[in-house]
Amino acid sequence: MLKAVSQRAAVVTLCTLLAVAIVLAADPLHLGGVRVAGVSLLWWYAGVAAPLAAVAVTIVALALRS
Repeated sequence: MLKAVSQRAAVVTLCTLLAVAIVLAADPLHLGGVRVAGVSLLWWYAGVAAPLAAVAVTIVALALRS
């Protein structure tokens, strides 16, 4: 039971990470264009934060699988 729940949670989390990147890119308020340390928020999210979070979620899901 825990295995199935953790896999579903991992899939939902990974899809949410992807959806947030799409929302930041298509946001009419241009929140993805806000600069943080000279680089856009969209770049920080899509280039750093989301991949690190995806790796962490995948490692946890695989650890709970066994």
